[in-house]
Amino acid sequence: MKNVVLIPLKYLLGLFGILLISCAPVLFSPGQLFDIRLFFQTCWQVLTALLHPAEWQLNYRVPGTLDMVDVSFSHYLTGPYLYSMPILIAALLFALLLSFGLAMLVMLSKGRTKPIILQSAKVLESFPDFSYIFLIQIAVVQIYAVTGYLVLDFYSLGGDLVYLAPILCLSVLPTLLFFKLFVLLFEAEWKQPYVDLAKGKGLGNTEVLLKHCTSNVLKSLFYQSKSIVWLTISSLLIIEHLFGIEGILYYLRSDFTPKGITFILVTVFTPFFLFYAFVELMINKERIERNAVFGKFSLHFLDVTQLRSLISSIFRRERKETTKIFPKLRSVFLSRLKITIPSLIVLGLFFISLFYFLFFDDQVGQTQYLYADDGTMLSSAPHPPSAELPFGTDPYGYSIFQQLLVGIKYTIAITFIIATVRIAAGYIFGFIYVFYLNNRIRKAVTSIADGMHFLPLSLLVFILLVPVLINHGDWTTTLPERLAIQILIMSLIVLPITMSSIGNEMNETLKKEYVQSSVLMGGSLIWILIKHINPQLWPKLVLNWTQHVVQVLQMFVHLGILSIFVGGAASQDGAGRLIPEIYELSGMIAISREAFVIQQFWMILPPIFVFMLLIYCFNTIAEGLTQKKPVSVPVKKEKAVNAQKPVETEIARFTRLKERNDIG
Repeated sequence: MKNVVLIPLKYLLGLFGILLISCAPVLFSPGQLFDIRLFFQTCWQVLTALLHPAEWQLNYRVPGTLDMVDVSFSHYLTGPYLYSMPILIAALLFALLLSFGLAMLVMLSKGRTKPIILQSAKVLESFPDFSYIFLIQIAVVQIYAVTGYLVLDFYSLGGDLVYLAPILCLSVLPTLLFFKLFVLLFEAEWKQPYVDLAKGKGLGNTEVLLKHCTSNVLKSLFYQSKSIVWLTISSLLIIEHLFGIEGILYYLRSDFTPKGITFILVTVFTPFFLFYAFVELMINKERIERNAVFGKFSLHFLDVTQLRSLISSIFRRERKETTKIFPKLRSVFLSRLKITIPSLIVLGLFFISLFYFLFFDDQVGQTQYLYADDGTMLSSAPHPPSAELPFGTDPYGYSIFQQLLVGIKYTIAITFIIATVRIAAGYIFGFIYVFYLNNRIRKAVTSIADGMHFLPLSLLVFILLVPVLINHGDWTTTLPERLAIQILIMSLIVLPITMSSIGNEMNETLKKEYVQSSVLMGGSLIWILIKHINPQLWPKLVLNWTQHVVQVLQMFVHLGILSIFVGGAASQDGAGRLIPEIYELSGMIAISREAFVIQQFWMILPPIFVFMLLIYCFNTIAEGLTQKKPVSVPVKKEKAVNAQKPVETEIARFTRLKERNDIG
């Protein structure tokens, strides 16, 4: 009954978070940067509008005109909302069923079938999700050109509604993610003792998987599916944009006001929150709470004696390991190739781009026309690849190869910074979350973090970055300032989630008996953190860091398609085309996406290949980090020799001692 009462409270906390996010763009308005007073005034105005149903309306731009009309909230729910949400739900259900079937196939397969399927899934996961849209469109066009039969419609035009193509494209990414999760969970369940017992009773592998493993796997899958739903909702926005669907995103971009943003985000948040809340209530999910021992004992933040011991142990360890550093590095290189090789590839790409900046000052050549030896013009931009232009040029004649050399370092460096800031901030606030917040505040933070899983992350970042990175006049901020604001927004937007997840990992370590013993013996917070929590937490932090890198890379492409480029973009030509301020991979992909349609593939394939290579490398690193090395226990030779000696019986030993005493 208590959990039922908490659901409305958690829902209100989620609405409060949506309200703050919806009003946050006013903090980045030109000329009113970080105006806290204006922010709270806007929050109050939106809250007042929410309490008056008469003001529940959106502004809608009539297609093909600049006219704006008011649309009631009920019309939005029965029209565009009911167009977008079935596409999203159908894609998730299709992905769940398809991934379950593929996972069963992998678990029952033998020989090389399983590694081939897993490797293919990892390669497909490296593709930017928008590329599947163009691949499907190309396939449909080619089939139509050969057979004259249109397999499916892939663009909403003139009021026609398209469903099949958006559902297929949207289901690709969740299918791959669900498939990977299914395989991991099934492999974990397959090692449980009840599986051997079921096999011993004569049950086949298929029957064991379906009747016994699946129920446990689905329960674990439900708990871990929020992040997949989170990514799928973000992909929905790109699907709508590229298929011309007048759905949730279209209305958001038409009414980009705090009130309109709040209304639309609430409609996305509500159904998923209610579904997960009531399912968790039915299966009685347990919450992670702070260990009781820390509520009874007042821990000192720092103890001087313990600090000296920590410092001296660190220096002793460094002196001891200095002489063994090269053998140790060699051992790590040879034993963890899944981590070392992709790391070297990423670092190699970064330093090649950095050296191009140091020696050639990031020069990008422009070739508008190519001429023959007799002076006749051979071609105009864009030029296809040739000996003089290895990867060809873009429509303005700029070398694709040189743009890649310039942009790789920006993509890698900014992605690394954002992922690092996310983990570092989550670690710091996770420490505060565990040791300095009471249970009520902790539950409030957890509720807000759970609610953010049902909001499209790319949309939230888009909302906050529009006033910062799009300019149709003169910039009021410098490029370093815009980059700093973008890094700050993309890092802190997930702070409630990273703080909650890292804090809960710390909680798990605090439940260990040896940690409780250390507390009872007078260990300070710093001692507990450095000696007990950090060694257990560090591998998980590195794994989370690689996952955030992949997420940021995918988000860069989403934002680029929505005309939000790294460092900003300005309108510099008569057609109003936005020109990125710096060369960067996601911006190159977003600008050249029409190359699929006009079949000038050289403009987009090189940046997509490098982008895929980066995602593949970090997925491989994450996979290498999750694999545990088998622990071998060495057996000493002397123990083996002693084991061969006959064991002296108790009777013989007693007789020998008695004879010795008699002689004495």
